[in-house]
Amino acid sequence: MDNNVREDFRQVPANYGPLRNADGNARRTGPCGDTVEFWLSGENERVEKASFTSDGCENSLRAASTVAYMVEGMPLDDANALGENDVLSTLDDFPKESFHCVTLALDVLHTALEDMEIVRQRAKEREIKDDPNRSKQDNTRSGKRRTIMVMSGKGGVGKSTVAVNLALSLAAKGFKVGLVDVDIHGPSIPTMLNLPNVTVMNAADGIQPVILGDMYNLEVMSIGFLLHHSDDPVVWRGPLKNSLIEQFLNDVAWGPLDYLIIDCPPGTGDEPLSVAQQLKEKAEAILVTTPQDVATVDVSRSINFCRQMSMPVVGLVENMSGFVCPHCHKTTDIFRTGGGKKLSGKYDVPFLGSIPIDPSFGISGDAGLPYVQRFVDSPVADIYRAIATKLEITRRTKV
Repeated sequence: MDNNVREDFRQVPANYGPLRNADGNARRTGPCGDTVEFWLSGENERVEKASFTSDGCENSLRAASTVAYMVEGMPLDDANALGENDVLSTLDDFPKESFHCVTLALDVLHTALEDMEIVRQRAKEREIKDDPNRSKQDNTRSGKRRTIMVMSGKGGVGKSTVAVNLALSLAAKGFKVGLVDVDIHGPSIPTMLNLPNVTVMNAADGIQPVILGDMYNLEVMSIGFLLHHSDDPVVWRGPLKNSLIEQFLNDVAWGPLDYLIIDCPPGTGDEPLSVAQQLKEKAEAILVTTPQDVATVDVSRSINFCRQMSMPVVGLVENMSGFVCPHCHKTTDIFRTGGGKKLSGKYDVPFLGSIPIDPSFGISGDAGLPYVQRFVDSPVADIYRAIATKLEITRRTKV
């Protein structure tokens, strides 16, 4: 009996389509432009069911369908060990020029298996939390998640750039890091991480963040993932924004994290106020300024906001401190400098570092390749690593 059906003039396998109540899910676009998605359900250390979708050619469908059929009934360890030769040995006359379809299918499968393991671990943690007779385990390896709001009283100071590159610098040190974008009206994190068409899913344990474990060791959430089109405006008043922020902080299944970095919009209005009120004593702040008085005056208001909210200020970063010439690589002070350090001295908050302007920031951000990943050996990447190290040191004193 033929198990296939016709759809849009393509042979669509019977295991094509979303799997209801899936335990693991992953989606990725390959270098050829094909997007493949897998759904998995498992029990007793085995993959019980697997399904997939692909918007690619017949060879993409064939490769993904074969991988999905092969892992059904497999122990999880065997499914994780499944390789290209295993799949190609079952595909007769598969064209060599389409071997990348097999590679993509396996990459998505392995990411879905990682997601399944995360979901299983979260379920165990909920059992421990709900059972008063079992010892309570914290949700981080070091015993405490550290939540840091990246703020500025002034717009246009590069706050999102600092948040993304700082989160990745911490992740590169081996920490488990979450990055949440609460800039409701101008979410830029999806663009900066090359996630323009990503959507998020609801599962039994909450909203699933976008997991970039294979690329950046990072989990991400943004309202940009909830919009139908990237240029859709969000025309909301305070109560709706507060409700969404509450969901992002309390209903996202972040799993075990060492750091949760929160990218806030500029100012001291609804969004940062909602975050501070909901997190209460759990939140800390990093403030971003540029050297000029027009920025430092506004950032001083953010310092006083933090003090009114009894929120510790981890430190202050002076962004756009000088300009790195792309030709001679010398740093030139095109603006006045030292405003950030002067501000930190005035308000007695730690100064974390000065980050110069580098034209490569714009190039890497627009391309969705974060600076500290693309230019890992640059002096500016060293500055971000130094800031991450300072956070690590202060973390040890708090935990």
